[in-house]
Amino acid sequence: MDINFTMSDGLILRGTLLDNTSSNDLIIMLHSGGYERTEHGVKKINNGKKEYYNPEGNYTYLSNYLSSDASILLLDQRNHGQSGKNIDEVAMYKAIKSIDSSINAKKIIKALKEKDMKTLSEFKNPKLQELIKRPIIKDMSFVSMAHDLKEVIDELNKSGRYKNIHLVGTCMGGLVSALYLINYPNNVKSLTLFSPLFLFDQVFLHPVNEFGVHKQEIIKDGKQYHMGNAIEGAKTIAEIASIKDYFYKKLFELDIPIFCIQGLDDALVPVAHQNALFASLKEYHDTHNLSKVYYAEISLGVHCLYDVLYPSLQMASEFIYSNLDTGLKRN
Repeated sequence: MDINFTMSDGLILRGTLLDNTSSNDLIIMLHSGGYERTEHGVKKINNGKKEYYNPEGNYTYLSNYLSSDASILLLDQRNHGQSGKNIDEVAMYKAIKSIDSSINAKKIIKALKEKDMKTLSEFKNPKLQELIKRPIIKDMSFVSMAHDLKEVIDELNKSGRYKNIHLVGTCMGGLVSALYLINYPNNVKSLTLFSPLFLFDQVFLHPVNEFGVHKQEIIKDGKQYHMGNAIEGAKTIAEIASIKDYFYKKLFELDIPIFCIQGLDDALVPVAHQNALFASLKEYHDTHNLSKVYYAEISLGVHCLYDVLYPSLQMASEFIYSNLDTGLKRN
C-alpha cells in the first residue's frame, strides 16, 4: 500500500509499505541518488527514452524474495520520486515574486514540498511553470536525510509492531542508512549495502575519477551538481568534510551485522579503496568481538550492481533473512 510521512519541515515523503502482519521485522530500503524507491538503473537513453537494466527495479525484485518473511518499506527520499521537493524557500519565494508579484508564492512552495501536482497545475504562467518544473533546491544534506529516516521510523514505531529494523541502502541510500545507524542504533538488527558512498575523500572531497572531477569543477564555480534529483553543492561538500572523522569512528564501533556488495566495474566508487575500508572494518569487528562484517565483490558489476542483479540479490536476501526474528531457515 502507498504510505505518506510528513517531515518536521513540512516536506512529504512517499513510499510503498508491504505489510506482513505475522512478522515483527521491518526492512527499509533506501535508493541511490537520482533514482526512486524501486531502485531502477538507467542503462542508456535513446531519443529521450530511458532503457533500464531491470524495468521493475532492484528493490522490487529484492522485496519479492523477502516479503513473505518480513514487512518492507520502499521509501522515496526527499527530492526523489514521488516525495516532495527540498525547496530553497527564500530563493524560490524571490524567484516567484519576480515573475508575478501577485502570485501566492507560499502556496506554490507548499505544493512543491508536498509534490501536489494538482495545485501546481493551476498556475498557467509559462515562466512560472518553467520554474515549477525546475525549482530552486537546497544543496543535498545527507544528515538531514538521515533525520528523515529517524522521523519515518519513529512514526512507524508508534504502532509497536516493528520491533526489529533492517536497513538496506544503495549508493547514497547506504550512506544515509549508516548516518542514521551511528546516531540511532538501538533497534536496527542488520545493514545491507550495495556500492555505498562511504569513501568521502575519493568520491566527494578529492575525487580521483573523471566523473568526480567534473562534479567538483561545477561546485567550485559556485553552481550545484545535478544528477537527476540528487543535487550537491558547496554545503554538501562542507557537511561531508565536517562529519567524516566522526562517521568512520562510529561506523567501526557499530555492533550489528553488516554486509556490503561491491561491483568491480564501479565507475564512481574506487573499488580498491572500498576493499581496503571494509577489510579494516572487518578486522576491527573481529578484533573487538563485534558483530560480523561481510564484504563481497561481484565480477564486472557496475555501480549499484544493476547489471548483475540476481547473484547480488540472492546474497543480500540470504544475509537479511539470516538476521530476521523468525529463527527459521529457508529451504
